[in-house]
Amino acid sequence: MRWAFVGIGRVTHRMVQAVRSAGHEVVLAAGRDPKKLRDWQDHFGVQHGTTDLNAACESEQVDAVYVALPPSLHAQYAIRAVESGKRVLCEKALTVSLDQAEEIRQAVVRTKVPLVHATAFPHHPRSLAMRSVIESGELGEICRISVACSVGGILDRRDHRIDASAGGGCLLDLGWYCVYSTLWFTGFRPSQIVSIGTHVANEPSSVWYQVQSMARLESSGKEYPKANRSLVASWDCGYEAMGRKWIEIAGTQASLICDDFLRPWDIEKPRFWVHGSDGKARSEQAGVGISQEAQLVRSLSSCTFEESLEALSLAIETQSILSRIDADLRR
Repeated sequence: MRWAFVGIGRVTHRMVQAVRSAGHEVVLAAGRDPKKLRDWQDHFGVQHGTTDLNAACESEQVDAVYVALPPSLHAQYAIRAVESGKRVLCEKALTVSLDQAEEIRQAVVRTKVPLVHATAFPHHPRSLAMRSVIESGELGEICRISVACSVGGILDRRDHRIDASAGGGCLLDLGWYCVYSTLWFTGFRPSQIVSIGTHVANEPSSVWYQVQSMARLESSGKEYPKANRSLVASWDCGYEAMGRKWIEIAGTQASLICDDFLRPWDIEKPRFWVHGSDGKARSEQAGVGISQEAQLVRSLSSCTFEESLEALSLAIETQSILSRIDADLRR
């Protein structure tokens, strides 16, 4: 497929390589700053560029659009692209509000054009292997789910993450992974959530610097995984502690642990562990050498409208939970 990148920030760097690794081509880039756009084109060898973001979404030169703008602009340009018949890869968080997320869903349903959000870890074989263990019943009844995502020093970049109006802050950024991973790996949903958080600045309108939530979860109704009556999730996201992207799913018989589930630190060692009640740990690997971003690109090119809508529904549910946490924190 021929791609337009709408947005040229840091997040696009890995995706250029992913698109090309998948056998596709980046033919057009769109950015709001002409100088930054020219520099980006020169760096990545993309011939065509424009500062007209709408034109990029509608261009007859492209088959797919990667929306890599701040979250506050996702709905506007993702909808413009699907209405122009382009398959869309939309960065996370999907939007800044549940209302905007529903607008995206309505556009996808209306046009029947696939839209996939750029949460890449479900597309790695290791994630599928981990979910297989969870769904096998090996862990017993699930008692605790702990997810931690934090990136130290990220505010030094002075990008949209410090701007509340653009959808900045750790909750929409890293909290997305905490909530989405819980839903995707287990199917459990929160019935009660209690949260605490710290703002970047000492004012209520400032973005979230760190947020910790405890959620009581309910069973999905499937045979496995089974929920213990004490089942609770811990979601920890922030812009202070360095390099945390781990998940633990603990059951009455064993626990599954992965210290880099968002993306393997070492692409040649995509590992996770199962710790048994006997004190022994089993290490497993899956998807050695595979780029999950390239797999994500391939999924957009091959998925049906129905498949994309299923994934989109999970993303909108994630958006709903994050909105619920944010509203609770601001009371």
